[in-house]
Amino acid sequence: MDFTIGQYDTYTTLQLAQYVSTIANGGYRVRPHFLKQAREPIASEDELGPVYKTTHTDILNKIDMNDSYIKRVQEGFRQVYQTPRGTAYSYFGNKPYKAAGKTGTAQTEIYGKDANGKAIIEAKTNNHVLVGYAPYDDPEVAFAVIVPYMGRTSNYPLNHTIGQGVLDTYFKLKKEREQGEDSKADKKDADEQDKIEDEA
Repeated sequence: MDFTIGQYDTYTTLQLAQYVSTIANGGYRVRPHFLKQAREPIASEDELGPVYKTTHTDILNKIDMNDSYIKRVQEGFRQVYQTPRGTAYSYFGNKPYKAAGKTGTAQTEIYGKDANGKAIIEAKTNNHVLVGYAPYDDPEVAFAVIVPYMGRTSNYPLNHTIGQGVLDTYFKLKKEREQGEDSKADKKDADEQDKIEDEA
């Protein structure tokens, strides 16, 4: 029974990230990868070099279940982050990127050995977990956080704070990239206009 609700879990952070991205993707499980693309080096600090290699999305399979079940889980995840009674609402409820996900506190144990070398439980503790994705209606990023061995406290702001930092940083960098691309496009347009005027 403990395992059915995630107690004494042995999931890695990567497995949890794959799990939450599968929910975000409507049941499609994607092979995790760290590299999106590699680029050739160039001398310019303002531009990226040409793409040398790109990693494409590799769909491993689709969960065999009714799509309405996945939608129900997605709605539950949205409520956790977006409704006032949700366990992550105070960290994500007012964010413009509208995240979804699940909080968790998994009971676990720290093992050691007694004087005879026999395995013993040295402490009972909790792993504080947070998984999520954003935006909930058009996902583009998923994440997982595990803060292990936090004692028996039910007060677990650290995993929420880390998750909030992950999404805040992702969307801040995205906005800066978009603004940078707009600035480059404006500069290119201005340079082309100057060239036309010089030729005239």
